[in-house]
This record gives sequence, structure tokens and C-alpha cells, in this order.
Amino acid sequence: MRIGWRILLGMALTAALVVAAPGCGGGGDGGGGGSSATVQGTVHDDGTLQPINGATVAVGSETATTSANGSFSLETTSGTRTISVSAAGYQDVELTETLAPGTNSLGAIYVEPELEEGKGAVTGMVTSSGAAAPGATLVSGNARATAKPDGSYALYNMEAGERGITAVSADGTTTGWATVDVEDGETTTGVNIALTLSPPPPPLLQ
Repeated sequence: MRIGWRILLGMALTAALVVAAPGCGGGGDGGGGGSSATVQGTVHDDGTLQPINGATVAVGSETATTSANGSFSLETTSGTRTISVSAAGYQDVELTETLAPGTNSLGAIYVEPELEEGKGAVTGMVTSSGAAAPGATLVSGNARATAKPDGSYALYNMEAGERGITAVSADGTTTGWATVDVEDGETTTGVNIALTLSPPPPPLLQ
């Protein structure tokens, strides 16, 4: 009988280890088992690049709200995490990041404005002498945009129809033009604008 009890005890311990094994390690958004990690960054309008105040950043059940300059800091745990960003009037963004223990900087996060009825969006590149023209301003009617550091831009909520876009370099010395057919509720891509030393004449629209 003494040997039988030892066998039963060994079987019970083995079963307990098998049940416990799946819970080891952690790593999901639940945050179990991870070391402390801080997520920092800023949230910006994808078109104007202006900071967004009051955006919500969430990792699992942990949330933070951006300040007037778009910055946020959120305490969570290390591991692979889904980071959600939401703001009124903008499309939600989800990022999957592997967070290390300590401070993790995400840099600038760009969120896209929601398109209004009867309006569309246009994206492309602004260049000068074949190189990116960061900081260039773009205007089309009431729509405004600023080129990102890589020269890319996005104009949102342009009136549908044939439209002209004016681009001006960050230092105001060069300009460029483009025309595009804007589609209601759609994004037109690949509308590139090259800045020149002498402003070209504005486009003629019917």
C-alpha cells in the first residue's frame, strides 16, 4: 500500500504541472508576467501634422490621454502589445509593438481624419531638385497639409471633382502645382509635386 500511494502522488504532481504549464511566460495584452514598461510618443493629424489634444491611447485595460502638444506616457508591461489610438473625428489606429522593460518611445503616430460626405483625399510626394521637400505646405481650397520628413503628404477632405493643389517649400522660395480628380469618399494616391525656382502658372480648370 505504501508504494501505491507514492505512485498516486507522483501522478497527481505530474497532472498539476501539465495544467500549470500553459500559463507560464505571459506576453499577451493581459500583461501577465511581464516586466514594467513605459510607452511614450506623440499623436498628430496625418495631413497637417498638428498635435492632437485629447486622443486616447490604450494598451489592454491601461489608457492615457494626449496633452495639448500631442504627447502621452502610458505604464504597461513588456512583451508584444497592441497599442490602440483613437480621437474624435479621426480613424482608429492599432499598432503591434514589442516593448522592452523600461521606457519605449514610439515617436510620432499619425492618425487619418475621417472623410466628410462629398469629399476625398489625395496623397503623394513633394520634391525639390529630386530630393524630398519636408515641411512644404500644400493647399487646395479649404484643405491644408504639410509634407512629412520623407516628403510625403496627405490632403484630406478636398471637395470632389477636378481640383488644383498648390505646394510651397518650407522657406517659401519654391512652388509647385498639380491637378487631380478627387473622388467622393476615396483616396487618390501618387499625386507627386516637384517644386521649382520660378512659380509655374496656376492650372486652368473648366
